[in-house]
Amino acid sequence: MKTKAILALLIAGTMGFTACNSKIDEKTLSEINQFGTDWTALGEQASTWSQQLTETATQAKEFAAKQSEMVATTANIKDEAMKAKIAEMAQSATANSEKLESMTTEWNSFKTTWDETTTQFTEWKEKVAKGEIKPADAVKGLADFKTKMSDAQARFESWNTAYAETKTSCDQNMAAADELAKSIENPRAKK
Repeated sequence: MKTKAILALLIAGTMGFTACNSKIDEKTLSEINQFGTDWTALGEQASTWSQQLTETATQAKEFAAKQSEMVATTANIKDEAMKAKIAEMAQSATANSEKLESMTTEWNSFKTTWDETTTQFTEWKEKVAKGEIKPADAVKGLADFKTKMSDAQARFESWNTAYAETKTSCDQNMAAADELAKSIENPRAKK
């Protein structure tokens, strides 16, 4: 009987010690919650960016097709400088369209990874909240998720820079094409 009482106290003490050790400190919990907020905000920003990318890629593809058609119709134009300018704009339009298409492909591929990481974080956070993850493992897990977020931010910044440059090029090329079309329609406007 005495042995059972000692054993019960020993088990209770061990369980109490384990429970005390598996409690995540408030600072770590706060960092986990902040990470969740930051991750969601970055995801919303990425979603908005991807919509803009899709719209711009579609416009660029349509514009490139029109410019290619324009090149095909230049056979009757005698002005070689005009022909060269039209060909140059068509080449630029195609290059911009290809860059945007490449970014779209990269984004769509990365989006799968993003969604998987979001799911992993949600499941992990639930386990942390239930006390299923030890404090040291929680800190390590959070560090891993922060690394993934840093990588994602770097990708977005890189894509956003490339997107902005390509969009500017598209806009300038479209404006130049409009001016060229006006001068072809009304040769006196060119002067």
